[in-house]
Amino acid sequence: MAVKRAGFTLTELAFITIVVIVFVVLSAPFITRIRERAQIVGCKENLQEIGLALKLYASEHQGKFPSDLAELIEGGYVEDERVFDCPSSPGMGDARESDYHYTSGYTILSPSNTAIVFDKAVNHKKGRHVLFVSGDIRWENK
Repeated sequence: MAVKRAGFTLTELAFITIVVIVFVVLSAPFITRIRERAQIVGCKENLQEIGLALKLYASEHQGKFPSDLAELIEGGYVEDERVFDCPSSPGMGDARESDYHYTSGYTILSPSNTAIVFDKAVNHKKGRHVLFVSGDIRWENK
């Protein structure tokens, strides 16, 4: 009488390995898209926080927005400097070298459809976020 050993045969292990490899290869594009989408959402959240900080700054400075984004950190309107770093940007942004373009010289009374902050071109492949004086954020395709 032969004793059966517990475990897998070499054929069974090879089959399981092939199935796992096929699954990983087929799911890679979906994982990439999910990561890109998460970065886009993170970037939009940063702009929302910047927009709130700009409005708070303007409310305390006769309706004027700051001359540069660094004033938001210096004045305590933004607590974490990482808000100036877009997650999909190749570099690390901060208050002095932000991943966003800021156009100074506007006030809270400027036309509401005036773009004051937007993504730099390297942040996203397919478009950019734009923050308007009104506080609205829109995605513009390239």
